[in-house]
Amino acid sequence: MPTRPAPRPLVIAHRGASGYRPEHTEAAYRLAFALGAEAVEPDLVPTRDGVLVLRHENEISGTTDVATRPEFASRRTTREVDGRELTGWFTEDFTWAELSTLRATERLGAIRQHSASFDGRYP
Repeated sequence: MPTRPAPRPLVIAHRGASGYRPEHTEAAYRLAFALGAEAVEPDLVPTRDGVLVLRHENEISGTTDVATRPEFASRRTTREVDGRELTGWFTEDFTWAELSTLRATERLGAIRQHSASFDGRYP
């Protein structure tokens, strides 16, 4: 009886190459494919004007520079997310054009130091 080779695992990059570039950026997705990923597992959240954005969560202060942007200070709010209160800035309070002005930052900078070195480079 012939034996079949073991199936090869499918390499999926969750949030892109998030150990090397800030997660859910075009740079993270492109690098994931360059490193051999066969797929990227994105998450989607909506903007105020109905555009779906590739992000893990709708709260954006941990992965963007929104907290440093005075023009958006008044949009900081508290919402219930997954049964608990969370204070920050949320994608559904921004238009796509406004979100496009923000720059990506690494949310785990102490752990992903290489990725954090790219803070502010990508929308």
